[in-house]
Amino acid sequence: MAQKKRGKGRRSDVDCFLETLEALGGEENKAIGNQTLRETLGFSSDKYNRVKELLLDQNRIIKARGRGGAVSLVSTQDETGLSVFVSYSHKDKVLKEKLLEHLKPLERINLIETWTDKEIKPGQEWRSEIVEKLNVADVILLLISVDFINSDFCYQIELEKAMERHEGDEARVIPIILRACLWNHTPFAKLQALPTSAKAVTSWPDIDGAMTDIARGVEVVARDLLFNR
Repeated sequence: MAQKKRGKGRRSDVDCFLETLEALGGEENKAIGNQTLRETLGFSSDKYNRVKELLLDQNRIIKARGRGGAVSLVSTQDETGLSVFVSYSHKDKVLKEKLLEHLKPLERINLIETWTDKEIKPGQEWRSEIVEKLNVADVILLLISVDFINSDFCYQIELEKAMERHEGDEARVIPIILRACLWNHTPFAKLQALPTSAKAVTSWPDIDGAMTDIARGVEVVARDLLFNR
């Protein structure tokens, strides 16, 4: 008796996951609880978590709120990620560049798109370009050091506008403590800062470890904002 051949179009676990999530979420792309989705798929817990983490890393799904956790498809309406404005003192250029390197993986999966003043082209009015980008940013990173606080432009222009947009729920402002300084009495002191425990980057025994911690925090914020768009 001839052995039955497998269909050439057999779906992968990833395809099954995405198609089932799309069917359950409907046109509104509703978030589906992990337990409901796993039971519908018939996956074991290990298999479900493995596929879910893969799709999260690929930015094809996002975590959502719900008892026991939930997921939803990433909207395909936007070709680029969330706009991230980086405000910094030029005296912290080296640390700024290091941070951008660690944010690059999030750009590769189109989760974020960073902007700094180095993007300003010759002949453009630098002040108006900065203000324009600051006004449309989804996330604003404040790279904090004594030089940032002492910079009139960073403190009085960029910081003031950033906090105004944050208070209006128009953007998420994240202080990044680069170097130890007296920042506790600043307008952004009430905001949760990065790295973890607001420990200055230069105080970490491993700079890459600090930058990775920051990148993870930015990823969490970006996914949360993307889900709530």
